[in-house]
Amino acid sequence: MEEKNKPYWASVPGNEIADRILEKVEDYYQYLSLTGRLDLYRRSWAYYYRPRLTGAQLNPAGEQGELTQFSVNHYRNLLLHLETMTTQQRAAFEPRATNSDVKSQSQVILASCLLDYYMRDKKLEKNTKRAVKDGLIFAEGFLQVEWDATSGEKYGVTETGATVYQGDLKFTNYSPLDVVRDYTKNSSNQDDYHILRSFQNKYTLAAKFPDLADEILGDTADMLEMVRTTTLNALGLEDSDNVPVYTLLHKPTPALPNGRYVTCLNNGTVMLDGPIPYKETHVYRLAPDEESGTIFGFTVGFDLLSMQEGIDMLYSTAITNQATFGVQNILVPKGHDLSTSQMSGGVNVMEYDPKIGKPEALNLTQTPAEIFNFMGMIEKLMETISGVNSVARGNPEASLKSGAALALVQSMAIQFSTGLQESYASLVEDVGTGIIQILQEFASVPRVATIAGKSNRPLMKEFKGSDLDSINRVMVDMGNPLTRTIAGKVNLAEQLLNFNMIDNPDQYIQVVTTGRLEPVIQGKQSELLLIKSENEMLADGQPQRALITDQHAQHIMEHKTVLASPEVRADPNSPIVQAALDHIQQHINFLKTGDPTLLSLIHQQSLAAQPTPPGNGAVPQMLNPASPVEQQAADVNQPSMPNPPAGTDARSAEVIQSQQ
Repeated sequence: MEEKNKPYWASVPGNEIADRILEKVEDYYQYLSLTGRLDLYRRSWAYYYRPRLTGAQLNPAGEQGELTQFSVNHYRNLLLHLETMTTQQRAAFEPRATNSDVKSQSQVILASCLLDYYMRDKKLEKNTKRAVKDGLIFAEGFLQVEWDATSGEKYGVTETGATVYQGDLKFTNYSPLDVVRDYTKNSSNQDDYHILRSFQNKYTLAAKFPDLADEILGDTADMLEMVRTTTLNALGLEDSDNVPVYTLLHKPTPALPNGRYVTCLNNGTVMLDGPIPYKETHVYRLAPDEESGTIFGFTVGFDLLSMQEGIDMLYSTAITNQATFGVQNILVPKGHDLSTSQMSGGVNVMEYDPKIGKPEALNLTQTPAEIFNFMGMIEKLMETISGVNSVARGNPEASLKSGAALALVQSMAIQFSTGLQESYASLVEDVGTGIIQILQEFASVPRVATIAGKSNRPLMKEFKGSDLDSINRVMVDMGNPLTRTIAGKVNLAEQLLNFNMIDNPDQYIQVVTTGRLEPVIQGKQSELLLIKSENEMLADGQPQRALITDQHAQHIMEHKTVLASPEVRADPNSPIVQAALDHIQQHINFLKTGDPTLLSLIHQQSLAAQPTPPGNGAVPQMLNPASPVEQQAADVNQPSMPNPPAGTDARSAEVIQSQQ
């Protein structure tokens, strides 16, 4: 009965939570060990970085060093190709707003600039690529997004003298060895919590938490068997100042309405304990494939491990044979009278007894052809299993000669990695959405939005979290690889030129040299936002001012939508109707009275009255478009028609008379 009534493990009091966390950690690592996953992770990591572990050299093996180990790392090469094919196209963020008003659209532009800033300047792209690498090696890669209140520029000082910083986002990668989860679930989507393990300097932690300095400095990592067996670089922990820190991130659930955020050490010291500051844990996962019925992922790298072991064994066999028997030995019949000196040196004349037999070279270096054939077979198998064919690896078969055949084979390799690419796009989308959500909650200090660029200064000069409240989701477009080449950029610029989207040659050159569309769409985008903003003001009955530099025809067509409402038209004294019509009339007046030269330069058709023709003002008669010969024939008097003969009926006679 007592067992049934015990509280949920994550809701226990603060003096017990460290024990519960450490129990979860120990259970997780025991499960990894018993199921063989721990050994699989370590072997995959070891083979991926095998040259470093072997010193990038041939190594002796066997009981007496009689064998030579030789590794040809196809494993890493194939996984690197998969990683490159997945991440070579830079993700293009597409923030989505809850509505389409001008404020929301401005926030979309600002959010896009922010995400692009974090992707490039804050090196988020390196973190996302690292998650792909971890996913290929360990079947899962994790990326945490969190708010670091102590980063960024100094903003001010509190009453107690503490420094206030602007704060900024922090990105951290984790492998499945450092992300403890509930392994009893049958899907990773059901995770309620993550326990993240990181190694931090205990002296830095002691300075950060002076009240707990003695407990923190008393912790150690090099004596813990569990840490050594579950860490890839266990030797680095010997006599190290780094200690494992466990961070519990439990999202709000019915069992734990406020969630929970706890950091503790191996010795049970709790440094932080409180409700989770986020709506989610903001720990995002990438997996090349899912292992059905478990929370774990799967990678094609696991399929390649045994093949890599086999190919290393064959190469080692061949090179051992060559290294051992590469020096020639001489085989002579028993009872010969040849001396060693006679068989050494340069060209020697040797005499031998034909009855006894001549000396012969003992050739032991010949390796069976089956070994080399099997090497090639395993290499082909690894390419087949991974989906990275010889064309993608830059070593096409001799039978593939045409460009079309090469392109087809390479496209098959790209199609094979579609699942990994989709997982990568999903990770970037989730991370982008998490960035916006965290900024909405924590970016309370106004920050100058230099990251948005000078060209977007009219949209937002500075921002804080509330300036992004209309953004509810971030989508990702992986982009077209054609636009990443010079030929693709030129083709795109030519298409824009054909559709009259490029107004001057400078824009064409910028698109070709930079591959960015901003020079073309920036002005048009600003004009559309201006029109949308004016429409919102006009819909409130607020007069707006037109300028001669506006695109008057476009403004008029868009502003008339303000009047497309029966309710607005029903009121004869409606300020909306008056404001809209007055504003439209301003545009018409500029088209009538504006400088025709300026209007022509901005591609506007002037409506100014045409000048009066010279003379008395009479409109000159248009020339007959007929040819001169036809005109001359028309001027000759045609003969009169004869009178109708007697007896013609009155109606026919009338017709004949009318033609004379």
